[in-house]
Amino acid sequence: MQSQRALAVLDELRSLAAEDDTRLCTAKDRLAMAEAEVAAARSAFDSASMRAEVSQRVMRRAEELLAPATRPESDPPPPPGPRPDPQEKPRTIPQEVLAFVRPRGRATRTEIIQHVRHTRPDINVASGKRRLSRMVADKELVRVERGVFALGPRAAEGDA
Repeated sequence: MQSQRALAVLDELRSLAAEDDTRLCTAKDRLAMAEAEVAAARSAFDSASMRAEVSQRVMRRAEELLAPATRPESDPPPPPGPRPDPQEKPRTIPQEVLAFVRPRGRATRTEIIQHVRHTRPDINVASGKRRLSRMVADKELVRVERGVFALGPRAAEGDA
């Protein structure tokens, strides 16, 4: 009776060993395919890297050769409008925004941000957007519709 139980356990162990062997073979095959894919990817990366490096060198050399031809003969003319006084402090963001919106009556967020970016390149765009929201909260601007602003009651009072 015990020998039958031993044979049953042995059969079970053989079955488990066969299943493990199958899993091992499958894992080896997957590993081999992954290693081949990694090798192919590494080769493609190396090739692309080399091409990019060569392209950059060629582009830099072309820029060096063409630089004298593309340089303007004289300085470009100054932009139209009043020239800022170098002694004068730059305007704050709210001052810039109000100066931009006042003659137009209303302006979009994009127009305002582009103006501020042009007149004050030292200003971070994100802080400009936050400042617009603060100006609405402070009633210096009103949101006419989504993304469109006009002078608020507080800014209009400042004109009087």
